Amino acid sequence: MLQRLFKVLRFIDVYLAEFKPSVTVMEHYIAEPIEYLNVKVVVRTPPSLIVIREYVVQENVVAYGYYARIGDHEEWWNNRPHHPEVETHPHHIHVKGGVKPLHSPDLEAFLKYIKKRLLK
Repeated sequence: MLQRLFKVLRFIDVYLAEFKPSVTVMEHYIAEPIEYLNVKVVVRTPPSLIVIREYVVQENVVAYGYYARIGDHEEWWNNRPHHPEVETHPHHIHVKGGVKPLHSPDLEAFLKYIKKRLLK
C-alpha cells in the first residue's frame, strides 16, 4: 500500500533532482483502502516551496492538491468541486487571484511544469 508514496518520491527525484530539493514527508497514513500523503519539497535556488497532498483509494488518486510557490509566483492545482464554471471541473488551477482550467490533472504533469518554471 506504500506504493503511491514511493511513486511520488520517485517523481520528485526524476523531475527535481538537479535542484537538490529537501523533501519531507509531513504526513502519511494508511487506513485501508485509503492512503493519504502530504509531502513538502523545498528548493533553495530559486527559492521555492512545493506541497503535494493526495488521497488515494485502491491506487487511484481521488483527491489532490499540488501547490507551488516559486519566487513571488504561486499556484495551486486541485480537484475540489468548488468551481463548477470551469470547463475541466472539478480539475482547476488557482493562479493570480483567478481560476483556470486544468487539462492535465496529474502529479507528473505538475512536476514537469514546475521544473520548467524553476529553469526560467
